[in-house]
Amino acid sequence: MMSETTPLNYPDNPHYGSGTFRRRIRLTGEPGKVTAELEDCNHGFRSVIFHDGQQVTDVQAEALRIPLTTCGGAIDPIKSLIGVTIDSSAALINSTVNPKANCTHLYDLSVLAIAHAKRGEVTRQYDVEIEDEVDGKAESRVLRDGQVVFAWQTSQWQIQAPVAYKDKPLYKGFAAWANQAFSGDDQEAAFVMQKGYFVSQARIYDIDKLAGEPATNHPSMLGVCFSYSSPRVEQAVRTAAATRDFSDCPEQLLKFL
Repeated sequence: MMSETTPLNYPDNPHYGSGTFRRRIRLTGEPGKVTAELEDCNHGFRSVIFHDGQQVTDVQAEALRIPLTTCGGAIDPIKSLIGVTIDSSAALINSTVNPKANCTHLYDLSVLAIAHAKRGEVTRQYDVEIEDEVDGKAESRVLRDGQVVFAWQTSQWQIQAPVAYKDKPLYKGFAAWANQAFSGDDQEAAFVMQKGYFVSQARIYDIDKLAGEPATNHPSMLGVCFSYSSPRVEQAVRTAAATRDFSDCPEQLLKFL
C-alpha cells in the first residue's frame, strides 16, 4: 500500500512504461454465500461470505499471494464482518468495522462480496486496466462483465479526461466526489477503479528486489493496515517472488499461479 505523499526509496522497475497494471475481481453468488476473488500484480485473495439473506453469518478467507509475511494473519480480523446486514452501505460498514485493523485489499473485497449478496445467484466480474504513465499520461479503464464502465485519462493521481471529470482526485477527496457524482453500480465501479489505480503505482518499483526487507524500514506506513500495525509491523518482512506482470497475459488472472 502506498500513497502519492509517501516517499518510497524503492528500486525502479526497468520495465515500467511499457506495460499495464491489471486487477480482476470476480463475485460469484450462490444460495447463502458469495465467493469473491481478487488478483493483481501484488496480491491474490479469496473471501467467501456466508449469509442468511439478512446478515453475514460467517467469513472464510484465503491469502493466496501476499507482499508481507504477516498478511496471511488478516484472515482472522476479517471475521469482524460477521453480523453485518447485507444491505449495509460501504460507508456504514466502515463506520462499524475498523478497515485499518484489516488487510486493505481483503477487506475491500469482502465488502464487495456483501454488496453482491443482494444480487442473488449471479456472477459479476470487474477488470481494472491502468497503463503505465508515459510523458505523465495513462489510459485507465474499468470493465464490468466485459463492458467498459469508465475510461479515464489519468496523470499523477488526477483524472485529466473526460473534461467533465478533469482534475478530480484519485487519492484524497476521491470518496467525497465519487459519492456525489455516482450512484448504484456505477459508484461501485468507480471505487473499484480508484482502488486499482492506487495499487497500480506499485508497478513503478521492482518490489521483488525488496524480499526480506523489514516493514519497519517504512515508518510512514505505520498504522495504515493490518501488517503495518503493531505488533505485526515489527515482525513483517517482504516476501520473495511475490509479484506478477499480467500486462500481456490477462487470461492468467484469478488462476493464482
